[in-house]
This record gives sequence, C-alpha cells and structure tokens, in this order.
Amino acid sequence: MHAPHISENVWWIIAVIMTALLLAAWLPILPNAKSRSQFSAIPLLGVLFLSTMAKLRGHDLTTLLSTYSTVLLAFTISAIGRRADIRVAVRQGEDPLGTPASESEPATRRITIQILSACAVSFALWTWLKYGQ
Repeated sequence: MHAPHISENVWWIIAVIMTALLLAAWLPILPNAKSRSQFSAIPLLGVLFLSTMAKLRGHDLTTLLSTYSTVLLAFTISAIGRRADIRVAVRQGEDPLGTPASESEPATRRITIQILSACAVSFALWTWLKYGQ
C-alpha cells in the first residue's frame, strides 16, 4: 500500500489541527492551572526543538511538520479515556505525602501502557507516511 503524498501546506494545516486537538484533549483533564499552563508550553517547545533540529541537521520542513504532527497524535491518543488515571498521577506529584501505592501504581501502569501503545502507532504511521512506497 502506497503512502499518499502530502504537501507542505497540508502538513501545516495538519500541525495546527493536531495542536488544537492536543490542547482540547489534555487541558480539561489536568487538575489545576499550573499543570495546564505547563502543558500548554508543549507545542511551543516542540516547534523550537524541531526548528533547531532543522538548522543543525538540514531536515526539510515537510519532515519536521510530519514528525511534529505524529508526536502530537501520540500524546492526544494517550489521553483518551484516562481522565481519572491522569488526575491521580498529577495529584500524586503535588501531594507531599503521596497517594497510597495501591491507588497510584495501577493508574500509572495503565497510563504508561496507553502512552507506549500510542507512540508505537504514531511512529508506525509516520514511518509509513515518510517511507511507504
């Protein structure tokens, strides 16, 4: 199965949509303003990182936009259905006494499995889009 050719302009549109989806999926989940403001910096940091890599390694903009979009896809997929688990994990980091291990450990495991699965699916999609012929 051949990968479709996606132009740079379309990748810009996809990147903007993926940024909006990421923020729409994650911001309501996060329990406080501090965690929401920190998470909102992810797209900006991603753009800065990828633009730096473009200068250092000479990647074209299409590759960078596709990388950015698929990474955001992984983060967006990883949030689906994990509202309670993510709230427990974030609160655990803020509570000086911590939450009981029996409550936080399974939540952390479920989040980790979903994030790793989302990363694998997104990487496979990016690989197919970039190298599929």
